[in-house]
Amino acid sequence: MHWNSLNICILYFSLLLSIWALFKLWKGQKNWTSRFLNAFVFFGSLVILQVILIDLGTTRKYPILLLFYLPYQFLCPVLFVGFTFAYVDEFQKFRKRIQYLLIPFLLFFGLYTFLKVNVFAGYRWLSVAEMGWINQEFDENLAVLFAMVVAVYNHRILRRYKHKIGNLPFHIVEQKTKWLVNIFSVFVILSIAWVGVIALLRLTSLSGHGPYYPLWTAYLATYTVLMIWGLRHLASLQSNPEKENTISNFNVEALISGSFHSFSATSEQQRITQILTYFATSLFDKNTESEVLWDIAKNCIAKLDLEDCILYRLDDKKNTLVQKAAYGHKDGGNKKILSPIEIPCGFGIVGGACRSGVYQKIDVIQKDPRYIIDDKARGSELAVPIFLDGEVWGVLDSEHSEEYFFTNQHVQLFQLITKLTAIKLGQLKKASQGHLTQDNTHYQNFLGWLTEEKSFTNPDLSLETASAHLSISPGYLSQLINAISGTSFPEFINALRVNEAKQLLMDAEYANYTIVAIGLEAGFNSKSAFYNAFKKQSGQTPSEYRSRYKMVS
Repeated sequence: MHWNSLNICILYFSLLLSIWALFKLWKGQKNWTSRFLNAFVFFGSLVILQVILIDLGTTRKYPILLLFYLPYQFLCPVLFVGFTFAYVDEFQKFRKRIQYLLIPFLLFFGLYTFLKVNVFAGYRWLSVAEMGWINQEFDENLAVLFAMVVAVYNHRILRRYKHKIGNLPFHIVEQKTKWLVNIFSVFVILSIAWVGVIALLRLTSLSGHGPYYPLWTAYLATYTVLMIWGLRHLASLQSNPEKENTISNFNVEALISGSFHSFSATSEQQRITQILTYFATSLFDKNTESEVLWDIAKNCIAKLDLEDCILYRLDDKKNTLVQKAAYGHKDGGNKKILSPIEIPCGFGIVGGACRSGVYQKIDVIQKDPRYIIDDKARGSELAVPIFLDGEVWGVLDSEHSEEYFFTNQHVQLFQLITKLTAIKLGQLKKASQGHLTQDNTHYQNFLGWLTEEKSFTNPDLSLETASAHLSISPGYLSQLINAISGTSFPEFINALRVNEAKQLLMDAEYANYTIVAIGLEAGFNSKSAFYNAFKKQSGQTPSEYRSRYKMVS
């Protein structure tokens, strides 16, 4: 391949863009949304830079460059998923899924390592032609397929975000999602163009990377616009925090702002405002979860002219939905549910709302094979998930004897009601945590058990075993430790184990013990866990700590 004005421009532009993105990653905003955006552009530019260097024969002249080649085309989609999750304020969900998203990158990292060894071994196992075939028929095809799958996944994230409304007024949600849709659309078009170039090379006599040049130019142009336009947009969100202001104190006007596009008449708008205001003020003096749920169920019947209403709470341990409050057919009086049932998350219409995080509006129940009959069959159903701290907490469900009873207005009303419910539950949660102090009896018993019996030295100690010993729930013990110590249960226990290890490292009776043996004595179950916890807490390794003590003594 010879140098020409086009490949020179692509080479230098991708190099400059990667340097710019790396600089912004180092010096730019420290929020995760900006980090993922900068990282995505950086590695995306490197993908093009790597290929153009091969195309120009640079790697043949300087084979050492191949050592730095990695399958960044499988990493870029993962970074874009992280950007999407961070942008819609659900970064914790990305943490839970990242190990699965990185599988393609890790597999091809192993393949690239083998290919590098093969090159430096003089093509001992694979010829140049065979390596080229792997790149064209295997590497590239799977890369574009992975990009397509991730595009669909990103769209699903966005769809869930729009359906659950989130912590923002509706018009802000629309603004955020519109911006994301524009980004998704561009990259979907580029992916389709990528497939088109592959097909063109297969169906014609064209060869080489020449047909890719317009595609690479389009990608680099998109990256540049994304860096300028995207970072400017993110900066505007940071400088205008009122756009991201979380609804608090049951500000009904803020909650329903922008939602009246589906309520045409002014009188209807007033009626909706009155209903939500009634819900909010009715919840004001409720001090327990049970009171909140029963109040919501009762008001749904009284104010929305429904036949029944059931609120489900998700049991995280069993992964099932449990009926906690009901009015109508399931109301047994005195806040009791007639024949309460449990529904596994993912089963039935209610379970489907829980699993997907998206409301389920079924116009004709009998046509839906997922329908689970509770007390008797009905005509239509609406199930809307309740979100708390970014996760599905439960489901608000209603059935009606008439088919096609529930409208889009019912959907938006239910979504707003679930948001009010989540706000109140969140306030109760914070209030309960705020009353936890060092004088708490359970906390004192917990500390006594740990220090007197040194139960933390048991490597099998868990939140469940500790709570069982104290005869309290694991959830309450976790809240207790978080509220008082400011750390999680594992961090709290590890801190005690590190302090114990320090004592043993300075104890003459343990002078002949190895470092690993000291860690096991303190309660750690592996060398890596011991070293990581010790270094994190003390800033030095156990070996360094012991050596410095011996020097001082």
